[in-house]
Amino acid sequence: MAQEKNIWKFNDYEWKVHIDKKEVCDKLTEKFKLKASTVYYETGVLSEETSWDVLVPNNLITDVKRLLKETT
Repeated sequence: MAQEKNIWKFNDYEWKVHIDKKEVCDKLTEKFKLKASTVYYETGVLSEETSWDVLVPNNLITDVKRLLKETT
């Protein structure tokens, strides 16, 4: 599962989840229609994405945590 330090309250309505596996990020997009709000790249290489921050609404955070637990 994504470590708790990688899931934090972003504002009153959303959480941010840091993902470092492309497959997990793709599952969040497919299942919940969530998109990465921040994309991190390998140092100096803008074509190689290395991790993502995804904004998750309050009403989906429990389901997202469950999916993360199942996939990691």
